[in-house]
Amino acid sequence: AVILATRVVVGYSFGAALFCAPGRAAPNAGLQPPQFRLPTLVAPLRYSVSLTLAPDQDTFTGQVDIDLNFKEASSVLWLNADKITVKDAALTVGGRTLTAKAITQPKDLVGFSFDQSVEPGAATFHVNYEGKVSRKDMQGIFQVKDGDRWYIYSQFENISARQAFPCFDEPSYKVPWQLTLNVPKDDDAFSNTPALSETAGPGGMKTVKFAETRPLPSYLVAIAVGPMDIVDAGHAGANNTALRIIVPRGRGAEAQYAARTTPDVVNLLEKYFGIPYPYEKLDEVAIPLASYAMEHPGLVTYGAGFFLSKPDETTLGRKHGVTSVMAHELSHQWFGDLVTTAWWDDIWLNEGFASWMANKIVNDYHPEWKMNVGELNGYQGAMGTDELVSARRVRQPILSNNDIANAFDGITYNKGSALLNMFESYLGPDKFREGIRRYLRKYAWGNATSGEFLDALSGGNAAIVQAFSTFLDQPGVPLVTAQLKCDVGTPQLELSQRRFLPRGSQGSAGQTWDIPVCVRYPAGEDDARECTLMTKKTEVMPLGKAKGCPEWTYANAGEAGYYRVLYADGMLGALLKDEKTLTLPERVGLIGDIAALTEGYMPMGDAMALMPKFARNPSREVVAKTLGIVGALDDHLVPETLKPKYRRYMSDLYKERAQQLGWSNKAGEDDDSRLLRPTLVDAVANRAEDREMIEEGRKLALAWLDDHKAVDRDMVAVVLNTAARHGDRALFDRFRAQARKETDEDLQRTLLDAMGSFRDPAIVKIALPLTLSDEFDSRQSLVILFGATAPETRDIAYDFVKQNWDTLVAKLPTDFGAFLPFVAGGYCDKEYRADVEHFFKNRSTKYTGGPRNLDQVLETISLCAANKDANEASVAEFLRKY
Repeated sequence: AVILATRVVVGYSFGAALFCAPGRAAPNAGLQPPQFRLPTLVAPLRYSVSLTLAPDQDTFTGQVDIDLNFKEASSVLWLNADKITVKDAALTVGGRTLTAKAITQPKDLVGFSFDQSVEPGAATFHVNYEGKVSRKDMQGIFQVKDGDRWYIYSQFENISARQAFPCFDEPSYKVPWQLTLNVPKDDDAFSNTPALSETAGPGGMKTVKFAETRPLPSYLVAIAVGPMDIVDAGHAGANNTALRIIVPRGRGAEAQYAARTTPDVVNLLEKYFGIPYPYEKLDEVAIPLASYAMEHPGLVTYGAGFFLSKPDETTLGRKHGVTSVMAHELSHQWFGDLVTTAWWDDIWLNEGFASWMANKIVNDYHPEWKMNVGELNGYQGAMGTDELVSARRVRQPILSNNDIANAFDGITYNKGSALLNMFESYLGPDKFREGIRRYLRKYAWGNATSGEFLDALSGGNAAIVQAFSTFLDQPGVPLVTAQLKCDVGTPQLELSQRRFLPRGSQGSAGQTWDIPVCVRYPAGEDDARECTLMTKKTEVMPLGKAKGCPEWTYANAGEAGYYRVLYADGMLGALLKDEKTLTLPERVGLIGDIAALTEGYMPMGDAMALMPKFARNPSREVVAKTLGIVGALDDHLVPETLKPKYRRYMSDLYKERAQQLGWSNKAGEDDDSRLLRPTLVDAVANRAEDREMIEEGRKLALAWLDDHKAVDRDMVAVVLNTAARHGDRALFDRFRAQARKETDEDLQRTLLDAMGSFRDPAIVKIALPLTLSDEFDSRQSLVILFGATAPETRDIAYDFVKQNWDTLVAKLPTDFGAFLPFVAGGYCDKEYRADVEHFFKNRSTKYTGGPRNLDQVLETISLCAANKDANEASVAEFLRKY
């Protein structure tokens, strides 16, 4: 999410709000504004909100009535507000009306003082105000254009509800809301609940009144206004809930896959939770240009670019993505909406759980998609972040707006999901599900914390609570060293643990966790699986079912554990003797471990020697995983003189299969072939630099420009990027012209991404300024900048950011400056690190979330430099002998 702006309250200017967290102020703190969290002297009981807005206007007016409970006597009321101009305000209490006077305040806040103290008890606060409708940010209330029509939508998470109305913008304040929208008579209007009435108004307007919601925090309130098409998706669930897909006018046919899929996902979720879908309706809304999805109860929103697709262009990859994102957002209706986290430090309960649940539901729905394998890439990606000293904890204390912004990251989503997966495997799926159901039943319609979740999940088992907490409350990835001992009595596995630290890290390896370690080994005709809760730095695990010394032992059975494994004394070689030894998730996980171990525990040349065993594996997931090691070598570790040998190595591993797959889908081929094709063809064309593949890509790109049917939709990105990498100015101009007239949002973004993939410096210098122009929406053209961060053009992209910093941050979505250090994240030497730190330290750090982002970029550069110094010789030796 992104955010920002300023406005005036009764003559006083106040700044753009970003994040506000519930805080605690001293009773009767008077006119002194809260430092971070709102005081708890007053709490909302109910909201009534009326908004008057039109999709082509950049302002709106609002009226809010908030029923309040004054817990203590006070003459001041503090609310969250941003980009709002208050016209007038008053408090009704005990039959009296008190005029409210605005107080000068810092950003995120508006204070109101009363002539006399308000005694404890009930009161109603009324405020009239004006707000801003953004065309730059997709936060608060914003507008976008689709074709020649304007639309208004809202996005309030994390803390942008305050841009729509003064409120208690904190997740713990969970109360009913009643919304009324005054909109142009020809527009449609939607919110979380069904419309109760629609009446004509003056000036070509109409008033739509919505039913009161169940208790919601402010960030889950939502609206959508504009000329919509409504697609009937049928009914689902125990309550026969009506399902609809709401799309911009004329795009109903693009919602067919979403409409077919939604009922099945709802039914699967109800079955798992044992609780009917909790809300009166379920509308799913497609928002043009949005690159996110959001779980508002009854009005779930998705980016139209990935959610909608023409029926003949709904690729297998698109189906995977839509189904997975839908399952994520709809699982939130129970986990996040029905039960809401009490504060942002527990946001993993929302997002980690929804990520885990989406994998589970999609795996049940389409087992042939093997989501249980695909999810491992997310888990291992989280480990890559978690190995940094600058990594967050899952349950990170939230002490500033920066902390809230940083909380929505891979640690929250993917590590949170991985931990749930690990403990489900350890406890067993039935016991785990009962704990989840117990939690939902107990805290329905309210808020809860991690502690309350763990108590419900564990059934009061203190050891499980303790073990889970060791992963939530400290950063880092455990490295478990395994050594098989068969010299005395029963075979046993000697285990030791420490923090995994890559070469060059300044961290301490002395951390320990309570780790659910599960191992698998042969035991006669069958394999045995045994588990232990490893609570000490070193432990011995008897392999009691072994029939003699096991031929092999895999120390992360099913790849369910959130830890890396270092095998001792030939154990790795034993695992690789027979590819049937390991399950598919285990093979993928082992490759991930090998990749990580090259950062300080195994020479990269040794890893390269192992890759042929995996690269020719029939499984798509295994082949794709090897590219994470092999495909990235050229960036830093391969000297120029050895690049021809590196390309031959790549070709030997992948070319034959890439040629078999070809550039086009084939009738009757399996899903794995269709999904592997883009990955493998891209690797051979653009990493191995195979001239035949490059030429074929160029021809197909030219054909596609003349006729989009010439290339299968799921191969368009690879075709265009391959042609661009080796293309000239004439091709760039054709891409640019096509992008200008392209009406398909996803295809336009694909073209712009390809325009950032040219490697001719002169072309890159033409492409980058397009991010500053009005030729394309900056939310689309931003991909050009990040596409240009490839090794060949990285210096040009970084220099462009430095030369155009002020213009860039003014043009791009608010607070995007916090992410611009990632343009330099691919550097790999100390000199560039110093330059990156010098340039960004007083620039990007001014934006919410910026300080930690910069810390992680700088640490990544340092670690890359250390790894490069250590592994260059190993890679060179391997390639010279190849």
